[in-house]
Amino acid sequence: MSASRPRLHPWWTRGAVVLVLALVASVLLWRSGPPEGAVPQERAPEGAGFYEPRPEQVSAGEHGSLIWSRRIVTGPTIGGTTHLLLYRSTSAKGETVAVSGVVSTPAGDPPEGGWPVIAWGHGTTGTADRCAPSRSAADQQTGVYTAAMDRMTAGLVEDGYAVVRTDYEGLGTPGPHPYLMGQSAGAAMADIVLAAHELTPELSDEWVAMGHSQGGQAALFTSRFTGAYTSGLDLRGIVALAPPSQLGAVVEMVGGGRSASRAEEEAQERAASTSSTATFLGPLLVAAARTGDVPLEQVVSPQGRDLLPHLEERCVAELFRPDSFGGVDVEDFLAVEADLERLGRVVGTNDAAELHPQVPVVLVQGTRDTTVPRLLSDRLAEQYRERGADLEYVTVPGADHVSVLDEAAPTVRTWVTGAFDG
Repeated sequence: MSASRPRLHPWWTRGAVVLVLALVASVLLWRSGPPEGAVPQERAPEGAGFYEPRPEQVSAGEHGSLIWSRRIVTGPTIGGTTHLLLYRSTSAKGETVAVSGVVSTPAGDPPEGGWPVIAWGHGTTGTADRCAPSRSAADQQTGVYTAAMDRMTAGLVEDGYAVVRTDYEGLGTPGPHPYLMGQSAGAAMADIVLAAHELTPELSDEWVAMGHSQGGQAALFTSRFTGAYTSGLDLRGIVALAPPSQLGAVVEMVGGGRSASRAEEEAQERAASTSSTATFLGPLLVAAARTGDVPLEQVVSPQGRDLLPHLEERCVAELFRPDSFGGVDVEDFLAVEADLERLGRVVGTNDAAELHPQVPVVLVQGTRDTTVPRLLSDRLAEQYRERGADLEYVTVPGADHVSVLDEAAPTVRTWVTGAFDG
């Protein structure tokens, strides 16, 4: 008996198979490719050049688009796969700027729909470029704090979340860092989520904003960057650990004004008493002046202006020293008869106390925090509840400003699980 011949499929069947394979390939390429209108990435420079794009490279794309990226295996890695990236965001003045950050995705295969995303906002590390967490070149005190942040975010990666961490505008990248300008920091947090989706297609459209201290303020400000600004993304909630607030009221008090209610007066006094030196208020007022185009000589005294180079040289522990902002009272830092009314308006616009979040918020506060006193968060919780916000306020007995990161971690992770499942 002769061997059977292989069965030949009709030509149109073979053509249909080719067409189906072509369609599948095109879909895969579409899913893994950049969003519509994205500018192709350039090759990332080595070393410090990674943080220094040319002006035309910054202006070539929309906010939330990648400029370039590279995988890193040492430095600010917290598990899984980590990429350093440079992306476009919106500055405190509403202009397009380059911002740096890192994206960490868990090991293994993503769940259906992709890895849920947590955007992490770091607390104060300083305002000099070398203080950016992605540069891993901070002083000892900042290093201890960065280690506490890494423990929390590493746990989140282990739990199956992609964690994206911005450095904020001007921190690591060219230009001054607009310290505590919430609009800028909130945009940077939202835009790194967009950029991360361009970097990898394995991410869910659902995300949670989370941050500590300065980063808690930034996380709250992501509530202003939903809808059309982050089209296609779904902000499920905000976690704010010890966020500074009532900043407009503090500036008003420094300028000699008084707030309307006793609660606000107490909040002002407590904040002012913990910031009697210019360590925090000095950089805040300088950032507000630059954002509002107010000449610094109208705001800062000659003694204060001598310290301004420190903002581009020192990290937070060094700024606390007696030979720096930590050795100057706020009154001596300010120019004689400084008019703070205009600065107060800028700070007020960037104050978390002025927000009305439209997504669920959990506010976390340590009872022994002397950097951001509990009274400030008590008042912030009152303000949000008065505006009808979906708020959960959690106090952590005995926790200070840094230890709250570790002590609140189980509560935070449970809340985040509910935010994504809700």
